[in-house]
Amino acid sequence: MGQTQPTTVPLPLASYQFTSDLRSGSKRLVGCYAEPAQQTQPDDVYDSQPAILRRWPGIAPFTPSGMTNPLRGMWEMAGTVYAVVGFDLFTVSSAGIFTLVPGSVGGIIGNGFVRMTDNQACLVILVPGTDTCFTYTPFAGGGGLQQLTSAFFLALGGAIDVWYVDTFIVFLANNNGGNGSFTFFNDDGRQVSGNTQITFTTAASFNRQFGTDPFYGMCVDHREILMFGSRSSEGFVNTGNPTGTPFSAASDTYMPYGVHPQGAFSIALQDNSVMWIANDLTVRRRNGQTPVRISTAAVEAVLSTANKNGLLVGVYALSSPAGGPTWNGHPFYILTIPLAERTLVYDCVTQQWFDLVSVVNGQEVQYRGLSYLNAFGKQLVGDSESGTIGFLDDTVQTEFGNANAPVVCAFTMQPLYKNNNRQIVRRVEAVVTAGQGPTPGVAPRISLLVSDNWGETFDAAADDSQTLGLPGDTANRAIWWNIGQYYALVMQFRITDPSPTFAVDVTAEVEYCKW
Repeated sequence: MGQTQPTTVPLPLASYQFTSDLRSGSKRLVGCYAEPAQQTQPDDVYDSQPAILRRWPGIAPFTPSGMTNPLRGMWEMAGTVYAVVGFDLFTVSSAGIFTLVPGSVGGIIGNGFVRMTDNQACLVILVPGTDTCFTYTPFAGGGGLQQLTSAFFLALGGAIDVWYVDTFIVFLANNNGGNGSFTFFNDDGRQVSGNTQITFTTAASFNRQFGTDPFYGMCVDHREILMFGSRSSEGFVNTGNPTGTPFSAASDTYMPYGVHPQGAFSIALQDNSVMWIANDLTVRRRNGQTPVRISTAAVEAVLSTANKNGLLVGVYALSSPAGGPTWNGHPFYILTIPLAERTLVYDCVTQQWFDLVSVVNGQEVQYRGLSYLNAFGKQLVGDSESGTIGFLDDTVQTEFGNANAPVVCAFTMQPLYKNNNRQIVRRVEAVVTAGQGPTPGVAPRISLLVSDNWGETFDAAADDSQTLGLPGDTANRAIWWNIGQYYALVMQFRITDPSPTFAVDVTAEVEYCKW
C-alpha cells in the first residue's frame, strides 16, 4: 500500500471538455467563471496562483408581463425603450410596465429574435432573412407603426440584417433567398425621411468589391460597415458619394476570414471589438484588421459537432450594437446554439470559456436569454420562454423570479490520476466562501458528485452534501471522507442552493497504490 499524500487539485479556470473522449479533457465550468487574484509572492508560478470561481448572477424580474410569447427584441430610441413580445410592439417604462404601441396588431411574424435599429426618429424592426419589416415613428404625422412596403426593399428580397451608421439605416440584402448576398443597401438618410418612415428613392445599393464569395452577415464597428462573406470579409466607409450609396469600399478593411453561413447572428460587438464564428468553425476577434482566434479546441469541437449534425441553425450572440453583458468588470461574449441546447461564454478579461445553462421544465438547457439591452441603469435580458424582461442581479439566484429555475453553478475538475494506478481517496475538501441561502439563518449546501469513467456519468459521493455555512462563518469546512478507490477520479461540485458563493480551492488526501 502507498502513503497518503495531500494533493492540491487545480481549480478548472475554464471549460475544456472533449465530449468525444473525456480522458483528454473533462473540466467544465457551468454558471461560474474564473477571477484570478494578484500574485501573493514574486516567485509564485502560474498554476499555484490563488484564484476564485465566481457564481454567475441570477435574473431578477423587471417586467412580469404574464405574456407567454418570447421576448424577441429590445431597443431604446430617443429615451424610450421598446420591446417586441410575440407579434406585438410595446413601450417599456422605467417601472417595468408594458404599453402596447397603437396599431400593433400582431403583424411581426415569427418566433425567433428580431433585429432592431433606429435613426433617432424611425424605429426599424426586421424579421431577419425575410421581407417582413416594420417601422415605428412616434412623432405627429410620422405614420406610427407600419410595414415597410418600399418596392426597392421588396425587390431585394428584404434583408438578412439591419444596422445604423451616420444617419443611414443599412441593410444586408436577402436577394439570394438566404444563400448569401453580394449586395447591401441603405435608406436615403434622416435628412431626407425626417420624422417619417425611411425611404429608398435613391435606390442606393453597393456590391461586393474585393471577393467573389457572398455576404452572410454584417455589423458596424467604429463607423465602418463590415460585411462578412463565406470566405472573406471587407469593409465600407461613408465617403459622402453624391449619387447612389454614400459608402465606398475600404481596401484596408479586407480580412481573409468570413463568417459561417449559419453564423450571421454570432457577429457581435463586445469589449470594443467584433467577435464571430468564422467560416473555419473557429471563434474570431477582430484586432485591428487581424481576425485573432479566441476559441479553444474544445469550443471548436462543440461547433464542429453542431455543424455536422445541422444544429448551428439559429445560433446567436446575446448582444446589442453597443455590446453584450459586462459583470464585475468582465465583458462577456455569450454564444447560444439553441438546437444543441448549449451556451458558450467567452470572458474577455481572462480569455477563457465557460458554460451557461438554464433550467426549463426541470431540464438543463441552453441559457434562456434571447435579447439584451443596457437601459435604466440595468442590464436587461429578454426571456425566450415568456414575454418577460429581467435584469442581471447577483442578489438572486433564480431566473425571472421562477423558483423552479435556479441558476445552475457547477464545476467539474480534471481527473485525479497518476500513472493509471489505483488510488484511494481518503478525504476531499472544497474551500468555498460562506454564503447566504434563501432562508435567513439557514446555510446553503454544496454537493460532490464523482465519476470513475472520466466524467461520462456521475454519482453522489455517499449522497452527502456539505454546508457552506452562514456569512462570517469562516471556520466552516466542507469535507468528504473515504470517497473510494479509482484509477481516475473526476469530481464535480454543485452548489445546490441559491447563494452568491465562490470557490477558492479544492484539496484531497490520496493514498497512491502501485497498480
